[in-house]
Amino acid sequence: MGTKIFVSYKYADNDVAFLDEYNYYGLYSTARNYVDYLQNKKFSGDDLNKAESDDEDLSRFKNDTIKSKLRDKIWDSSITLVLISPKMKDYGKPEEDQWIPWEVAYSLRTETRNSQRSLPNGMIAIVLPDQSGSYDYFITHETLIDDSGEENEVRTLHTDKTFEIIHENMFNQKEPTTSIMQGHTVYFGECSYIITVAWNDFIDDPDQYINRATDLKENRIDEYELHKQP
Repeated sequence: MGTKIFVSYKYADNDVAFLDEYNYYGLYSTARNYVDYLQNKKFSGDDLNKAESDDEDLSRFKNDTIKSKLRDKIWDSSITLVLISPKMKDYGKPEEDQWIPWEVAYSLRTETRNSQRSLPNGMIAIVLPDQSGSYDYFITHETLIDDSGEENEVRTLHTDKTFEIIHENMFNQKEPTTSIMQGHTVYFGECSYIITVAWNDFIDDPDQYINRATDLKENRIDEYELHKQP
């Protein structure tokens, strides 16, 4: 593949579907097991640069340690995968004190180091199935009828279930193409800088989504209002 990938995820979230080959003692799987699957099945060599354990309290560290733990890994990547999982967000802790918002923020930075300039990464949100194998906690589908009477299969993303920085970088195209159907605003095309895809669809054809994210990063980034603060 040759594209350097950084993966942001909630290491110990076990409210995800069981992976036959990747689990703990045949009892349960975690978001980390899905990263291991990607490493072993879909990427080669050092293409995948995953985040490590997120069990440390970020509020203890702040800027200096964030730089050492995150920047070096993200600097060398051009695409960031964010694994959306049911318990990725700790509602009892401020978002700025959790790892994923910081990893997304660093992925969207523009930074110069040793006279080299690094631009924002392309971004893909991969929604993991929950323990029942469903994506409905984040992605739902319905049929809406447009003004011409045609039926349209519409996907809804429940962005309120994730971090604010992820929510703000979805449906953030400056001049989106939209239509009103049965009182709902429906978006068309690449309306979000963070592309969202269900796990099963991503692993069927990862190159498709990586190429889309790369196109947005390299050719269309000015079309989007990027939000870079966790």
